Amino acid sequence: MAKKVDTAPGGYKWSFMRIGGVDQVVLRNGDDIAHIPHLDQKLWAALAMPKKGDGIRPETLDLLDADKDGRIRAPDICAAIDFASAGLTWLDDFFSAGDSIKISNLKTDALTEAAQKILQIVSKESVPRAQDVSLNDTMIALERFAEEKLNGDGVVSPEDVQSITGSEALARAVKAMVELGYARPDIRGKTGLGKEEYERFISDAKAWLEWNAKGNNAATKPLRDATDAAWSAFVVVKDKIDDWFLRSRLALLTGKREEALGEEERLKALFAGKIEIGSPELLALPIAAPKTSLTLDLESAALNPGWAGALETFRRTTAALWTESASTGATSTKQGTVSAADWEAIKARLAPYGAWLAEKPAGEVGALGKDMLTEIIGTPELATLPALIQEDASKDTLRERMLDVQKLVLLRRDLMRILRNFVNFSDFYLDRKGIFQSGHLFLDARECELCIDVENPSAHALLASMSNVYLVYCDCTRKDGSKKTIAAGFTAGDADNLFVGRNGVFYDKDGLDWDARITRIIAQPISIRQAFFSPYKLLARSIENIVQRRAATAESSTQAKLNSQAESAVATVVGEKKPGGVSAAASSVATPAGTAMSTGPSGMSKRMDVGTVAAIGVALGSIGTMVTNLLVGFVGMGAWLPIGILVIILLISGPSMLLAYLKLRKRNLGPILDAEGWAVNGRLKINVPFGGALTHLAALPPGVERKMTDPFGEKKRPWGLYIALAVVVVLALLWVFGAVDWILPIAAQFGTVIGR
Repeated sequence: MAKKVDTAPGGYKWSFMRIGGVDQVVLRNGDDIAHIPHLDQKLWAALAMPKKGDGIRPETLDLLDADKDGRIRAPDICAAIDFASAGLTWLDDFFSAGDSIKISNLKTDALTEAAQKILQIVSKESVPRAQDVSLNDTMIALERFAEEKLNGDGVVSPEDVQSITGSEALARAVKAMVELGYARPDIRGKTGLGKEEYERFISDAKAWLEWNAKGNNAATKPLRDATDAAWSAFVVVKDKIDDWFLRSRLALLTGKREEALGEEERLKALFAGKIEIGSPELLALPIAAPKTSLTLDLESAALNPGWAGALETFRRTTAALWTESASTGATSTKQGTVSAADWEAIKARLAPYGAWLAEKPAGEVGALGKDMLTEIIGTPELATLPALIQEDASKDTLRERMLDVQKLVLLRRDLMRILRNFVNFSDFYLDRKGIFQSGHLFLDARECELCIDVENPSAHALLASMSNVYLVYCDCTRKDGSKKTIAAGFTAGDADNLFVGRNGVFYDKDGLDWDARITRIIAQPISIRQAFFSPYKLLARSIENIVQRRAATAESSTQAKLNSQAESAVATVVGEKKPGGVSAAASSVATPAGTAMSTGPSGMSKRMDVGTVAAIGVALGSIGTMVTNLLVGFVGMGAWLPIGILVIILLISGPSMLLAYLKLRKRNLGPILDAEGWAVNGRLKINVPFGGALTHLAALPPGVERKMTDPFGEKKRPWGLYIALAVVVVLALLWVFGAVDWILPIAAQFGTVIGR
């Protein structure tokens, strides 16, 4: 029976119902939905779930998963409800199936205007006649709106600029900016220019032009346009030439002449192997042997071959600086030699250019060159571009409201199903159609509805074993190569024919069939019926095992005896003598009674022990006495005989039934879902009646015609005759022992006669 609980601010009255062994809130109308954010979360059925579920479209799950972490939590549900309450006048429509909302149900003028715009775009009518906005309408309208030149994304493409302004120069400028990387995609997937990209390009272009203007003087570029090539060659050899002059000064300081200053060992190692131009070992050596004259001859044949090419490029590109250095009174005797003074002069002349390069603004805008950048900056229509971008961005408000209408339609379609699998579990308990159920498994003449997809079976089994549900894990495959794993709960029938390796068929929610193979089983009690018969089945299996072991032992013994007799027979035929000189033929002697008895290896005959026969007789008598006493005890119970039989049955099956009952009443869906990423908020019980509804046993259809004649059936025995004889024997025994004197008084007289 439902009960009402006041748990919301303002005295809102909730209705709760006992479902699955716990109190779950009942959602009756739109007011209940609107007040869910105020419901104590301790009363929710779940607090979080993975972003997946049957019947819930991905777009709705994306809408709920605002932080994009792959999980949907209680705050996400509350935010969606608040959004729906803020946009719609009433939420009662959520209880009926559908994917449309009435314009009259929209709460704000902005949403109403957006809905009418959607209908205008779809119907292409200035005044649309429809009063409902469907999900399909929103999708078509948003696609068509995105194709408009001004679509609210704040991004304009070169084609849009050309079409709107008609200016080829402005379109060419925008194209140059976009190709240079000052761009971002719009909602159509095209690349265009936004406000931030435009402002960044203008700032970078002005900075680059200003920087470029600073470099157009003789002090910065001593070689004019050739300065850049000279600087590039200079940078390559600068450190090595500095190193050579330093080594030469050290040679002058130490008095050593034209030696490598500690490079002898490296040279020996280099000569010991294969020498290649450009090898790291060769490039690590000085460019030439140090000289105390402090004059580097760049045309000398004694230069390091690994650096000869770079030094020649440096000499060629900086030739003008050498000439200027010689004209200033430097000590160079020819252009191919560099003195220490020449080197310092060359570095001083190129230093301003290096400093100017270090101030170069970041960005790729310089790739356009001075002339192109000047042309773009000077385009007359360029000043209208920010206004055009702003006009496009102003449409974003309308687009956002259209998206809000689409979100409301998605919530109207899917929110109620989510609530019935999150705030309560009514879909599962009342309809057995929870969003976590992935399909139906057909196996062992049963149909299992409690099936869920499992990503990691090993990890899932650790927690799911606490559910007390008999779980079967199956690897499912399809001919197209698709694979997945499911966990199926068996809640009715028995487990006699369930084992790893058995095959079945799994049908998912889309109706696709999968080959299913059992890979893991978590054994738990399935039903009281199974527990009732389990002791007898265990006894039957035990007896069967004992008989098999005894039969195997007897077979081995018989086989050994046959082998021994065969060996003896062969020995007799070939005249083999036994130890002690006695032949095999003499091993048989006549007994006093005239019967032949076989003697053993010691010559002693095997005789049947009289004591053994007596013991067998005593044992048979004891067994007969026990059976007689049991029969007399049963007979003595009179009318209580059925109760006695029932008591004995309960003594045998009762413990297993009690244990099964204790576990069945603890079956809980929570650990199964928690192991797959849910956050179940309470115990979701699966009692025996509900478990029977989750697993369907094979049964013949009603009204079916069934032929009982089996052409391959086993030969029937006269069980009726056997039963009739057994009844006669029992009645005779009852009559003999006087148990039916009240029916047949003569039994007492007959008993007296027998006693005499």
